[in-house]
Amino acid sequence: MAIDPALPKTFVKTITGQDGIPRSQWNSELEDLFNASITARPLHLPEAGRIKTEKNKEYHYHWIFDRCGTDPRHERVESLRGTGDWDYATSDDVEMYCADTVKQKNEIRNGDRRLMKCPLLVWRQIRKSQNLEAINMINPRGRGERNPMGLHNMTPGIPSSIVEDFADLRAKAVVGEVSVETDERGNVTGMQHTGNASLAPKKKGD
Repeated sequence: MAIDPALPKTFVKTITGQDGIPRSQWNSELEDLFNASITARPLHLPEAGRIKTEKNKEYHYHWIFDRCGTDPRHERVESLRGTGDWDYATSDDVEMYCADTVKQKNEIRNGDRRLMKCPLLVWRQIRKSQNLEAINMINPRGRGERNPMGLHNMTPGIPSSIVEDFADLRAKAVVGEVSVETDERGNVTGMQHTGNASLAPKKKGD
């Protein structure tokens, strides 16, 4: 029996070596695993949306929502094509792992998604725009050298803070934000808050 070349050599050596499992003790699944005449075939199609080879490397390839059927929705692909930068990917551009995704030469489809392409420079510009937008979302006060806003000042008019120890808690009690009750040993037995103050107990291990 020819051994399936897809098996790692170290695994084959472990099973068939001197300290491995005698062939007479192999069950049917182990026999099938080593049998090169049986091709591994998944129950589903995990490779359906994967590109095996990019023949035309001048483009970036992206799956775009494009539903057909009784309730078609083609707005997304048509709007992208309207920019002049995007077009449908073809079998001349890519080779797919799953041949069933290639419906015809200029239509590569995986369910409600259709494969499209745009020039690499355009894609890099798009990704840069997305990254800049993400950076600016954590610094809504504007660009420049100012530090990003934190949790304590992201919500206007509702100051908040994290209590690290009871000393900090008692300091807040002085200004009337938090009322702390302690026993004769100084241990906190209860607490109340007023106004916009809120209390969140620290979890064990924090």
